[in-house]
Amino acid sequence: MAYADYTFYTADFHGNKISETDYPYFAERSSEYLDSLNFAETDEISLAKACCACADIMYSVQPENQISSEKVGDYSVNYSAAQTDVADVLLKTASRYLNLRSVGWI
Repeated sequence: MAYADYTFYTADFHGNKISETDYPYFAERSSEYLDSLNFAETDEISLAKACCACADIMYSVQPENQISSEKVGDYSVNYSAAQTDVADVLLKTASRYLNLRSVGWI
């Protein structure tokens, strides 16, 4: 079960990258990622915000969201490679909301 629903994502977190249709998938993957971390006690709001922020990262690194150029005549699309290590970005993002330092992660 995801830590944040789409209403929280749009109304409280003010997210706008992920569509309502796509959000459940990315929220679940984000929640699974957060579950894999060993963090100190935290409140529901911080956990929900971490879920939304990590979902945004996961959504952003999907190949279809990494278009570097597109040509219309004789249709052509080029995708850019992710320039940062996604695992590091996710960990840094989660640490903004969760107390990871106290458990030795950062």
